[in-house]
Amino acid sequence: MRRIVFVAIVVALVCAGASFAQRGPFVRDGEPQGPVVTPDVQARLAEIRAEIKANGFDYEVGPNEMMSYPIWQITGRNEELLTAEAYMHENMNGDVEALTAVDNATLPAKYIGVFTGVKDQAQCGSCWAFGITDAVETAVLWKTYPNGCGTATLTSITPCSGGPDLAEQYVLSCAKNYGYSYSCNGGNVDALGMLTASKSGGHIPESCFPYTATNAACSPKCTTPRTPITSWAYLTSDSTIPTDTAIKQAIMAHGAVAAYIYVDNAFQGYKSGVFQTSKKYRYTNHAIQLVGWDDSLGAWLLKNSWGTNTGWGIKGYMWVKYGTNRVGEGAAFAVAQ
Repeated sequence: MRRIVFVAIVVALVCAGASFAQRGPFVRDGEPQGPVVTPDVQARLAEIRAEIKANGFDYEVGPNEMMSYPIWQITGRNEELLTAEAYMHENMNGDVEALTAVDNATLPAKYIGVFTGVKDQAQCGSCWAFGITDAVETAVLWKTYPNGCGTATLTSITPCSGGPDLAEQYVLSCAKNYGYSYSCNGGNVDALGMLTASKSGGHIPESCFPYTATNAACSPKCTTPRTPITSWAYLTSDSTIPTDTAIKQAIMAHGAVAAYIYVDNAFQGYKSGVFQTSKKYRYTNHAIQLVGWDDSLGAWLLKNSWGTNTGWGIKGYMWVKYGTNRVGEGAAFAVAQ
């Protein structure tokens, strides 16, 4: 087993009673009030800074709200729950030509793709629901902006404007109705399958099912308009890492990719710069979206689901060095109807 089973049980006990409004010292839609800097947080930051200095890394860490939570409570990738359907969507659904549609020679040194703004999963292991919702929002926007619409520098990232705002709670609460045993206890990006026109009719607006960060019953206030996808696929598989070239091709061809990464203490404390660590991991624990790259930095632009006002990252984004913490594992995309 690549994950420890009792962790899932502990997550269930904690997440079942989690309240989205109870995020600690920060106000979700207001200005940050400041993180709780405990001796434990100070010690962890000191250890991370020592590693940064010893290895000559070029990023900063600092106290933020996310450091107040156990890592398992703010991530949610759970490979043990993966469905058999996932294996039917490996290797671009068998369409190798689709992945090579963007010739390697045409890949630019920097490309910022198609993505909507950062949202906040709160203390619920629902990163998977945010990852696949991001994928659908990107797929819809890509039809209007096939050449990209986001912008990014090392210190400032701006998402595309005018995109759909779809309901993560719909995915979180209703996945079980379509054969996915996913919840605040975790899940995987193969739940994209529930959002096809043939299975559920498609995604629904945020206003139909506002996010509560709980395992609420599947009871949206409305179910139209629907935003369906026609297909989805992994570049390789749920547990393998495609080549950097393959990920870049997919970002250019589809706007962005949903993917996984391993969140550790250093990731949790990230503030700015290009994140990297000296550690090697065998698996991942968090779903994110890769929305661009910059070869001059040797890094991917990562969109997280930890909000814009929690003090984490560059207003919710991260530059992460190629190959760090298994970034890119399970890379997948969706195609909008």
